Amino acid sequence: MPVVHFNHAGAGLPSPETLQAVIQQLHLEAEHGPMEASAMVSKQQASFYDLAARLLNAAPDDIVFGTGHGQLFGDIVSAIPLVAENKILVSRQEWMGNIACLQNAANLSAASLSVMASDESTAVDVEALKQALSPNVRIVALTWIGASGALINPAAAIGKAIRDSGSSAFYLIDASQAVGQVPVDVQELCCDALVACGRKYLRGPRGTALAYISPRLAKAAIPRKIDNFPQAWNAEHAEPARTAKAFEMGEASVALKLGLGEAIRQALECGIANTREALDQKASRLRLALGSIPAIRVLDLGREKSACITFLVNGVSCAAVKAALANQGITIGMNGRGYTPYDLDMRGIPELLRASVHMSTTDQDIEKLVAAIVAIAPSCETMERTYK
Repeated sequence: MPVVHFNHAGAGLPSPETLQAVIQQLHLEAEHGPMEASAMVSKQQASFYDLAARLLNAAPDDIVFGTGHGQLFGDIVSAIPLVAENKILVSRQEWMGNIACLQNAANLSAASLSVMASDESTAVDVEALKQALSPNVRIVALTWIGASGALINPAAAIGKAIRDSGSSAFYLIDASQAVGQVPVDVQELCCDALVACGRKYLRGPRGTALAYISPRLAKAAIPRKIDNFPQAWNAEHAEPARTAKAFEMGEASVALKLGLGEAIRQALECGIANTREALDQKASRLRLALGSIPAIRVLDLGREKSACITFLVNGVSCAAVKAALANQGITIGMNGRGYTPYDLDMRGIPELLRASVHMSTTDQDIEKLVAAIVAIAPSCETMERTYK
């Protein structure tokens, strides 16, 4: 049964070209040896940084390849020196992995962590942030698009507010839901770091990620995880790199890097602005259709919304709905407090369903999903008994 995929916010479906790029490199490794095969595609590897730089409007030397969002985000946060007087400000949409990482950094240094004020739409309140930017604020961490809703935070306005205030705080952006879906310009964002996994809207292989690290942050950072890749031997000791490359490890999958590069190439070829417009139209169509079903509660907030629709089916557990749809070949996502605890606790929502569209999503796919949910909604008691 062909899968009707509505879980692109979790992981997109790689294109045949991306899949082929990975497989072809694995074949080279099997035939010639991994080290030799890596040398054979040195130009293709270099092109990954050029492509990622174009995607983010950055310099190739400021781009880092990694194995996942959590790995790169954690390495960056742990490298920022903190003292007891420092403050870390986070958005209410922050992903649980980011919270754990930032809280650990705060605990180790006796710094404090607090949630930024939000406006009536639940987005970060930029005016309130301006008042909160005391000299002790060391990190401002923003999840641009959260896992528990369609809200798009005002990332550029936040960056401008930090810059214009004269604050020395490092501005870190979790862009895992944004990259590949909306235009990203790190110059306009005024950020010090931007991290995204490759598997979501870019449709890259799982186990890949990319990051932008500004020269300012790279010079101030003290990386905790180091191997020989970015180092130089200075007669008696290793000389750490003072660039973004200090955050990149030498032992990485060349096949996955080439796969992510191919996914980025396709995203650029399609045009991110075109993708954003198309996804907004598809998501709006699905959001309107689901909102018209009496038993559905659409949970999306925000003045500007992403290509993800979050909702509940009255009287039916999220797990039951997800399982019933899977039995029909329809995949959707499901999130709980373990993903975005601040936001869901503030909204009083223990769990939710998440349907996300991509360029491959057709009107027929949307109709199939909506019809399947309509069929599920009236049979609450039966569904609970069957899938509980």
